[in-house]
Amino acid sequence: MFSEGAPRLIDANVTIPRLQDGDPGHIVVEAYPGMLARSIIGRRSYKQDTKKKQTQDQRTARLQLLSALRDGDAEARYSFAIEASEALCDNPGGDHLDALLCAIQAAWAWRNRENGFGGA
Repeated sequence: MFSEGAPRLIDANVTIPRLQDGDPGHIVVEAYPGMLARSIIGRRSYKQDTKKKQTQDQRTARLQLLSALRDGDAEARYSFAIEASEALCDNPGGDHLDALLCAIQAAWAWRNRENGFGGA
C-alpha cells in the first residue's frame, strides 16, 4: 500500500505532520484500528473477510471491544465518550467497527494538533 499511497499523497500536496509541509487545510494522519483493538482485547481475532472462517468468538470479540469503548475505555484513553450502535458489530469483516476505531484515532489526533497531532 505504501508504494501506491505515498506518491499520491505527495502529488496531492497535503500536510503530513512531521513528514511533509503541504496545504495546511488538508492534513493527513494515519489511523491503525488493529493497534487500538489489540490494546483493548489483546490479540483476539475480531474480524474475518472469508465467510467460512468467521466465528461467533469474533463477533463476541467485536461486542466486547465496542462495549469497552462505550463503557469508558475511550474516555479514559482519549478524554471523550463514545456513543455507537451495537449494529457496528454485525459486520464480520470488521469494516464498520474499524471505521469507528479510525474515527477515534483521528479525533484524538485533531485534539492534539497543537502538539504535532500526537506524533512521536
